[in-house]
Amino acid sequence: MADEDGFSGLEAAIVLIAFVVVAAVFSFVILGSGFSSADKAKEITMDAGRSPTAVMVMGTVVGQANDLGVCLRRVVFSCGLNGEGISASGIRYTLMTNEKIYEVPASDVTLSWVSERETNAFLSEGEIVRVELELIPAAIVSGTEFMLTIAPPRGVPVNIRCRVPETLVANKYYEVGFGG
Repeated sequence: MADEDGFSGLEAAIVLIAFVVVAAVFSFVILGSGFSSADKAKEITMDAGRSPTAVMVMGTVVGQANDLGVCLRRVVFSCGLNGEGISASGIRYTLMTNEKIYEVPASDVTLSWVSERETNAFLSEGEIVRVELELIPAAIVSGTEFMLTIAPPRGVPVNIRCRVPETLVANKYYEVGFGG
């Protein structure tokens, strides 16, 4: 029995070391989550002073029929902004029908400034930009109801309910929605 006393002391030391290692790992996990929570709280606090950005459609959304008078070739509308300035090229445009969702690629978006305070690519309060979306790939045919969603890079997206007239004449323009 006297020879086994050394082994029980060694076993106790191994168990103690295991407890210390487990406690170290546990404290590392707790401290890591505390630091990430503190970073998130700091980020939220820093963003609290910013006003939310909202894009506004100024007036009507106008659609142009294609060469055959079957579907819309493009839609055109003007946008303004409430809140902090944003990159106009960062705004995303999506059309949703009952059958599909079509995100307009950046290559099919043309921006032209109606009123611009500063010559930069940022849309700021008091500025108006004319937006033209090429829609040939979307194939929005006559009689279709769709939702046009305008989503700024940060801030509140806006939805415009639109409807294509039942009859289209080739290359003619139609009011398809109203932004307010």
